[in-house]
Amino acid sequence: MIIVKEKDGIALITALLLSLIVVIFGAAVFTLILTSTRHSGNIKRYTSSLEATKGGMEDFISTLKSSDWTNASDPNWITGHICKLRRDTNLWASVCNFCTTLTQCTSNSDPADIINFADWKKNYGSYTVYAKIIDCKGYTNGFIYNFELVGVANSTNERTWIQVVYQQMF
Repeated sequence: MIIVKEKDGIALITALLLSLIVVIFGAAVFTLILTSTRHSGNIKRYTSSLEATKGGMEDFISTLKSSDWTNASDPNWITGHICKLRRDTNLWASVCNFCTTLTQCTSNSDPADIINFADWKKNYGSYTVYAKIIDCKGYTNGFIYNFELVGVANSTNERTWIQVVYQQMF
């Protein structure tokens, strides 16, 4: 067995090991702060997108109340798409020129379906909100609409997708 009698380098090795631990701890804290900041920004952007979409929902419901298939009170309707108002879904393919199939009128499996085949579109500053009526059923004193809205930030990738069931009574 070899016994080392000089211990002059042990303080240096201990100091280097402690320095390495401090650097690792500092990097972990920095990563945590960076991740938290990124997460906070994502939540802020999502909340802004959600609020724009909610505003679009209020405007869309307002235009549903004041329009019918012969009179669009809101210029944000996509041309020809007002034919879906106050008509049962099964009639859309026969009365709406843009609907070659009922599936095209009602597709909603992805936000892109709502954006690409929107019935209504409105800009809110740096956000655009798209709305699409998915289903409509008449009953004795009104209609029940199922529609979806997608709010998209014009400058980033943020988007919000919400579904609404609305009962319109006469």
